[in-house]
Amino acid sequence: MSTESPHTRAWSAAELAALDLSPLIHVAGARSDGTLRPFVQIGHVRLGQDELIRSLNGTGGTWYQGAIRTGRGEIDVDGRRIRVAFIADAGREDEVDHALRARYGNDSGVRRMMRPPAREATLRVVPLAEPATSDLKGAA
Repeated sequence: MSTESPHTRAWSAAELAALDLSPLIHVAGARSDGTLRPFVQIGHVRLGQDELIRSLNGTGGTWYQGAIRTGRGEIDVDGRRIRVAFIADAGREDEVDHALRARYGNDSGVRRMMRPPAREATLRVVPLAEPATSDLKGAA
């Protein structure tokens, strides 16, 4: 896994197991004051040790804009909240498409996730090294 910052860490085995068991996760970007935007439910896939998500509405999607504005936030995996960094991830679109199809099948929603504008809105989700009881204040 490649990390972009010394403030990130590798996923733990327990986190990876929880992600594997959870078909959908909840994602919330952090505002500049540290509070969280509302959580949205989203699909996710893994390539190697990298966890990836896409915005169905592309780079103009509200939650996507919030996630990239500060590059920080949280995910909720079956009630377990994990502080994360959101990092733009370009160049692996075909691999992400294949992983989406393998995980979720080939229904209309998956096909939408494999076309523009969603393909251009792929983010890598990387856990932060800070403990989960940090200064994020919850969704408002």
